[in-house]
Amino acid sequence: MQFTELTIEEFDHFTRTHFSHFTQTKDNYRLKVEQGIETYLVGVKDGGAVRAACLITLTPVMKVFKYAYSNRGPVMDYADKQVFDVFFEGLHQFLKPKKVMYARIDPYEVIRERDHDGKILEDRGNRYIFDYFEEQGFTHDGFTVGFDPVIQIRWHSVLNLEGKDPKTLLDDMDSLRKRNIKKAQKHGLHIRYLELDEIDVFRKFMKDTSEMKSFVDRDDSYYISRKKHFGDNVIIPLVYVNLGEYTESISRDRDGLVKNIEKAEKDLEKDPSNKKAEKKIKNLGGQLENIEEKLAEGKALRATHGEELPIASAYYFITPHEVVYLAGGSDNAFRHFAGSYLIQWHMINYALDHGISLYNFYGISGDFSEEAEDYGVIQFKKGFNATVFEYVGDFIKPINAPAYKAYQALSKIRKQIGR
Repeated sequence: MQFTELTIEEFDHFTRTHFSHFTQTKDNYRLKVEQGIETYLVGVKDGGAVRAACLITLTPVMKVFKYAYSNRGPVMDYADKQVFDVFFEGLHQFLKPKKVMYARIDPYEVIRERDHDGKILEDRGNRYIFDYFEEQGFTHDGFTVGFDPVIQIRWHSVLNLEGKDPKTLLDDMDSLRKRNIKKAQKHGLHIRYLELDEIDVFRKFMKDTSEMKSFVDRDDSYYISRKKHFGDNVIIPLVYVNLGEYTESISRDRDGLVKNIEKAEKDLEKDPSNKKAEKKIKNLGGQLENIEEKLAEGKALRATHGEELPIASAYYFITPHEVVYLAGGSDNAFRHFAGSYLIQWHMINYALDHGISLYNFYGISGDFSEEAEDYGVIQFKKGFNATVFEYVGDFIKPINAPAYKAYQALSKIRKQIGR
């Protein structure tokens, strides 16, 4: 058993057949190489069999040195101590002559599953990971909460699809999710996938949403480069309203209400003391007013926008292991069409249809209080009956200890003087 560099074919086969993050893929490797980032595929082999695989990048720091980072890697069985030790002992020797100051490792390993109120549902019992890293000279970077522009989020909201079907999944959602999904399906909403040359449509929705909700979005180049290199492994669904179908659907609803009102009015004529009929007329009358407003809106939108009205879009990474909802945005003026709900439901069914067992709503802060900056997002994901995965966090190891110590001291001084 030995640490070694891997061919792209070896790396691809291992990461496709062993649970891994979309950053640990051949697509991401090709992206990093084209961007001019020093990138390596390394791992452990036992004879001809790969036992661990990892994409690792080297980035300049303090001009002379480099910083090594494995984003959600390495991919391995962390319980296999022999493989673990061979990998990290080999990695240290591999990085040392490359003027690496320190390495940051961010394993894609869950330590606890929680509900969206923060209650622990299951402890994975894998605390040995911390001991193994400590033995290899790593320091844990802490059980972080919140968002960081550099460090990967330590909390994901994940829906387990194993053994589930669409009916079961829909039944398990809260009433708001069910109602909005059914409404979107009924009223002329459709989905198609955007190509690379249409990505500006998605970007407009993201820019509008980030401005409205005051969060910092990734730049255009991030989304464009990933779609370019990941190809069909990035899906950008666009939901749009077919306004002709929408007005027809609303018209049918209106006609049904009118018939029910007329029937209740006849019942009241036969028996003026029929309180039930009287109440029904009042309730249905209010619904009719609402329907008439929707019908008028649909006709006005059709006159302005034509047959199709784009209302929301999202960005997904696809691996054999999970469908990852990275980001999404919608036109706030048309939120009542519930387009974002239809996208989620469509992509959940995409995962089911392709035999993918996890639907990852992606990052949340890990702050489950009502004061959390992403409280609304947490509630949105909670409504789909998802579970929170809490990951182990980051581990850091000096490769050049004196240089790293000096770097830490300098960083501390800069922080104190605000530079």
